[in-house]
Amino acid sequence: MTNAAIPSHLTDTSSRIQEKASGALHTGRIAIADGLDGAAARLDAGADRVASAAHAAADKLEVSASYVRKNNGRTMLRDAQDIIKAHPVKVVLGAVVLGFLAGRTFRRS
Repeated sequence: MTNAAIPSHLTDTSSRIQEKASGALHTGRIAIADGLDGAAARLDAGADRVASAAHAAADKLEVSASYVRKNNGRTMLRDAQDIIKAHPVKVVLGAVVLGFLAGRTFRRS
């Protein structure tokens, strides 16, 4: 190699290195962008499920509020007795769960 060829050789090598680095940077940017898009989609889907559950809970609370407004204590007691007679196992399990949660809450205080 002559002295004139060395700078040309270094320039070519430098250009190839720059092209490879640019390609790697582009590939990395694309992978990061794809990962961010995927995370956004998962977060969006989770938010939809949470919002849907919150709307369903709000609807049930509104129905409960309407029931309490329209019925007197005697009627509500009779309805509660009917529910207990119709679903005794569920009522007992619900009472156990509520008792457990209440116990844990008061134990922490």
